[in-house]
Amino acid sequence: MNGLPQDPAPDDVHRPPGPRQRLITSAIDLVRRRGVAGTGVTELLTASNTARGSIYQHFPGGKQQLVEESTRVAGQVLTAAIAAATEVGDPLDALESFVRMWQETLTTTDFTAGCPVVAAALAGHDAPGLPAAAAEAFTEWNDLIATKLADSGVEPGTARSLATFTISAVEGAVILALSTRSVRPLEDVHRHLVELVRLHLPPRCGVTPE
Repeated sequence: MNGLPQDPAPDDVHRPPGPRQRLITSAIDLVRRRGVAGTGVTELLTASNTARGSIYQHFPGGKQQLVEESTRVAGQVLTAAIAAATEVGDPLDALESFVRMWQETLTTTDFTAGCPVVAAALAGHDAPGLPAAAAEAFTEWNDLIATKLADSGVEPGTARSLATFTISAVEGAVILALSTRSVRPLEDVHRHLVELVRLHLPPRCGVTPE
């Protein structure tokens, strides 16, 4: 999670990131710490160590286009992380991995960095295109979790609503954790999500309702 910007392609491993990638990396980091409104062009240029002209060379729409692209990149990286979690074990294993990912992110950043996709979703009038970019990521996450649940025997309609509930609960817990500087909200949400998911998993998954 801390490596939110896209990993370099195999051929680019030893090549320093260019201005475009540095701008995207910096936009993700600043937005998840300060929000969209609190992230200015000057801060982006300083953090990315790029010249002012680089923004308009790579992002003709300026800050708004840069933040929209950084939201898509962050969403793709988080989607990959969720996909990796759902590929191993049963849904409860995947849920634990998802929650642990956020716990590690919060503690390693000393509770200063939240979810850049949520920050984009809350941008509102600051960048009208951002909620749509955030919605793309949320939809992908929902599809991945719903598919995992359905493949494990949960009724498809229930699987989709459970996926929505899971994302809402975990992302809400991240916000509470940031404000309280504690992972306790994530621990509480994880415990009750496990209880809920168990109710819908058939016995053949090796998990029986208690």
